[in-house]
Amino acid sequence: MPPAQNYGELVQIVYISRSLVRGTTAEVAAELADILAVSRQHNLREDITGALFFNGRGFAQTLEGAPLAIADCYARILRDKRHEDVRLIQHEYIGARGFAGWAMAYFADVGGAGFTLSPNFLHEIIARNADAAPVLELMRHLMRGA
Repeated sequence: MPPAQNYGELVQIVYISRSLVRGTTAEVAAELADILAVSRQHNLREDITGALFFNGRGFAQTLEGAPLAIADCYARILRDKRHEDVRLIQHEYIGARGFAGWAMAYFADVGGAGFTLSPNFLHEIIARNADAAPVLELMRHLMRGA
């Protein structure tokens, strides 16, 4: 991650990764529940907000907070063995949080959300210039329905 320019500012990162979570539907749901419980507890303590999207094959996550808190969190994410091919597709300074009030919003089933997503949706984003805009647009759309 790029070094912070001003440690008093907020940063927002977006990354995508390929899931290594396997098992029955119940086993995958239990693993995701664990990820969310630990993430929410940590994020509340560190004043990090954001959202996690899971489509069965990959993750997309946005995180917002103080630069050092985000850098530490992202370092832990990179070490997590439940995913691979982690790609940071956005790191920018922001004036206000886009996911304020959410220690970790979570979206998995988008079937009724008005989107038609291919199983490779997250990695297709990388193939099209590694732009975070479609991921953030999806998360914001889902937040409006939450």
